[in-house]
Amino acid sequence: MTTIQDIFGTFFIALIIAYGFTPLMRQIAFKIRLIDHPNTKKSHAHPTPLMGGVAIYMAFFTAVLFTTDFSRAIYGIMLGGTILLVLGMIDDKIGMIPQMKLSGQIMVALIAYKFGIRVSTIEDYYLSMFFTVFWIVGITNAFNLLDNLNGLSSGIAGISALFFALMAWKGSEIYVAVLAAALAGACLGFLKHNFPKANIFMGDSGSMFLGFTSACIAVLGTWKTDEIGVSLSLPIIVLGYPIFDTTLVTFIRIIEKRPVFLGGTDHSSHILASFGFKKKRAVLIIYSICALLGLSAYLVSCSGIKAAGMLVLITAVSMALFGSYLAYKRLRSRKRFRQSKKSGINKRTKRDDRMSGKDAGV
Repeated sequence: MTTIQDIFGTFFIALIIAYGFTPLMRQIAFKIRLIDHPNTKKSHAHPTPLMGGVAIYMAFFTAVLFTTDFSRAIYGIMLGGTILLVLGMIDDKIGMIPQMKLSGQIMVALIAYKFGIRVSTIEDYYLSMFFTVFWIVGITNAFNLLDNLNGLSSGIAGISALFFALMAWKGSEIYVAVLAAALAGACLGFLKHNFPKANIFMGDSGSMFLGFTSACIAVLGTWKTDEIGVSLSLPIIVLGYPIFDTTLVTFIRIIEKRPVFLGGTDHSSHILASFGFKKKRAVLIIYSICALLGLSAYLVSCSGIKAAGMLVLITAVSMALFGSYLAYKRLRSRKRFRQSKKSGINKRTKRDDRMSGKDAGV
C-alpha cells in the first residue's frame, strides 16, 4: 500500500543516490572513454564525460523499488527506459542516424502502450495507440533537443516532475505521485554536478530517459477535474516548455529551409543567450517559465471550468507571443548576419579588383 510518506521517501532516496553515484559514473565514463569533446557546435570548452544519465536511471528505479510495488506500468517504464538508455549510450559513443533513433523511440513507446501506459480517454485501441506513441515520442525528442545548456534538460524535468507529484497528490493518485517524486529527486540530485558548471553530462541516454519517463507519468495520471478537456490540458501545460521549444525550433528551421533534425543554435536557450544574458541566467529564466507553467497547471486543476478555460487560454497566448518574439529576433539576426557577410564579400571583391587592376598596370 503506497502512502503519502512514500512520496517524500522516494524523493529523498532518488536525490541521495543520484547525488552520490554521479561522481562514480564520471570516473567510469573517463575509463571507457565515453566523453563529449568540444567543437564549434557545442558550448563547452573541455572534454566532459557523458554517463550522468545512468546515475539518473539508477536513482529513479532504486527509489521506486524501495517505496512502492512494481506494477505492469513500472515494468513498462523500466523496459522502455533501459532500451533508451542503451540506445543513448551507443549514440553518445559512436553516433546514430536520426531514423534509427526515431525507430527505437517508437518501439519503446509501443512497449509502454502494451504495458498499460496509454491515453485512456480514447476507447479505440489503435487510435489510443497512435496518440500515446505520438505523445511519448514527441516528449522524448523534446527533452533530447533541450539538452543544449548546462542543467537545462534535467532542471526542466525536475521542475515538471515536482508539479506532477503535487497534482497527483491533490487528486489522491499517490502511486503516480511517487513516480513523479522519484524522477524529481533523481534530476535534482544530478543537477548539483551539472549546473551551473558541468563536470558531467547526462548524454542522449539521460535526456531520452527523462523525456520518456516524464511522458509516461503524464499519461498514467488521470489529473481529475470536472471537465475532461481541462484534464487533458494539464500535462501539456506542465510539459509546455519542451513542447514550446521543439515547436519553435521546427518553425525556425522550416523558415530558414534547414533540416529539422539537424542540430543547431536556434533553440530558445540560445536565442535568450544571444540577447546578452549569460548562459546561467538564460537557464534560470527558463526554469522560472517552467515553474510558472507548472503553477498555472495546478491553478487550472483547482479552478472551475470557466476559470480553468481562461487560464489555459492565457497560458497558450502568452507562450505563443513569447515564441513569436524569439522567432522574430532569431530570423532578424540571421538576416543581418547574411547581409553583413554578403557586404563583406562584395568589399573584398572590389578590393581584389582594384589590386588586380594595379598589378595589370591599369
